[in-house]
Amino acid sequence: MSKMHLKEKSIHGTSSFPLHVYTKIKNNHYFVGYHWHDEIEFIYVEDGVLEVTVNSESRNISKGNFTFINSGDVHQIDSSGPSIHHAIVFHPRMLNFEFSDICQNNIIGPVTKGYMRFPASTHFDNQTNNFIANKLKEIISVSHSNFDIAALSIKILLLRIVEFLYQKNSFSKAESKLRENQENIKKVISYIQDHYSEKISLTDLASILNMNKNYFCKYFKHSIGKQPITYINEYRCEKAVELLHKTDLKILDISLMVGFDNLSYFIRKFKEYKRFTPAEYRKKYIL
Repeated sequence: MSKMHLKEKSIHGTSSFPLHVYTKIKNNHYFVGYHWHDEIEFIYVEDGVLEVTVNSESRNISKGNFTFINSGDVHQIDSSGPSIHHAIVFHPRMLNFEFSDICQNNIIGPVTKGYMRFPASTHFDNQTNNFIANKLKEIISVSHSNFDIAALSIKILLLRIVEFLYQKNSFSKAESKLRENQENIKKVISYIQDHYSEKISLTDLASILNMNKNYFCKYFKHSIGKQPITYINEYRCEKAVELLHKTDLKILDISLMVGFDNLSYFIRKFKEYKRFTPAEYRKKYIL
């Protein structure tokens, strides 16, 4: 078991320009489970509402608003209805200057190394919200242009965002405790994602972090915002959704494959998380 399973393996952009703009247009429910990556991610919501959970903090991002996800943050994205959003994903090293001047040493370096973190808040004053939202929309627009000029324009726009946030004193310092918590949670979630089809006990999970069961449950909820059993059931239901889309297996077989040994319990939990029973979900979204 390794926390690398939890790490996103996608390559964003190219080696010479490690940035990519993803546009997601969804007519119904959209979900991406907990994962992490070395890249920084800016999410701009064009329409609808996204619930973005970063570490233990849940953020509702509505139309015209945005959020920042720092390198290494464990996060998931969820929406209950139609939505359009854009994800600007880039490796922090692309912000670096080759020459180590005062800008590189005092601002860019600390940002790219993770010592200074983009703000977690989604509640900005109007000036900040308008400035950054406009810059994100410019990045999304220019990303479709000629590659060389688009690359230069995007880099300038990213640096303008960094400049603005630095002027507003909006960056926060990374705390060693946060990094320790992130690494611990990555280990636990990776184990769950590797063993979701098997029986998983709280004792098994607690032992990963050398904690007793009761303390572990409190620790996990504080870090993720939900109890470990709740996370396990939600993850299993998401894997069930994948099987409903990709196969014509019976509901009972799917239940067993994703780790539920009780069909009634599986159906009840699936409906709790997805608003439909597995059969109703298949009929509404697949058949």
